[in-house]
Amino acid sequence: VMMTVATNSFAQMSVGAGYLHSNDQVTLKGIDPIDVGMNGAYAGVSYNLPIAGIFGITPGIYYSMIYTNDSAFSGQIGTKIREHYINIPAYLNLGFQIAENARFFIFAGPTAQLGLSSTAEVSVAGNSSPKTDRYKDGNYSRTNLLLGGGLGLNISRFQITAGYDQGIFNLDTTDDGTKWIKSYAKAGIAYLF
Repeated sequence: VMMTVATNSFAQMSVGAGYLHSNDQVTLKGIDPIDVGMNGAYAGVSYNLPIAGIFGITPGIYYSMIYTNDSAFSGQIGTKIREHYINIPAYLNLGFQIAENARFFIFAGPTAQLGLSSTAEVSVAGNSSPKTDRYKDGNYSRTNLLLGGGLGLNISRFQITAGYDQGIFNLDTTDDGTKWIKSYAKAGIAYLF
C-alpha cells in the first residue's frame, strides 16, 4: 500500500500536441521502392507512472492525422491522401534530474495503431477521380504495430519530445507481393499536470 501511495504521488498526466511526418515505403514486385512523404499533426494524453528509481512506464492515447498533396509532370497529375489514426503507446522511460525544475529522459516501446479513415483522390489534368476509401476494399490494413523511441525534456510544467516510430506490419493485404511499410518522425510539446 505504501509503495502504491508513493508511486501515485509522483505519477504525472500530460496533454500534448505536435508535428508528425510519415514516410511510407511502397515496394511493388519487381520495382524499386517508392517513398511517399506525408505531413500532419497529433494530439492526446499520457500518464507517466514511475516503476522504480529512474524507470517509469508511460501509456497514452493520441489522435493523429497525416496528408499529402503530391503532383507530378508539371502539375498535371496529383494525388491527395488523408489518413486519421488512434495511437496507443506504452513507452518505458529512463529519466535523469539535471536541475531543480528540469528532467531529461529517453523513452522506447511499442505503439498499437488503429486506422480510422484513409482516403485517396487522383487528378489528371485538373479532372479528379472520385474519392476512394482505402479501407473499404480490404486491401489496406487498419491495424499496425510501431516500435520506436526518442528523447524528452521536462522544464517546470512543460515537456518537449522528439521521437521516431517504425511500422512492423505490411499494410498491403493483397497477394501480389506489394509491401507498404510506414515510419514516423515526430516532435511535440505537452503540459504536465
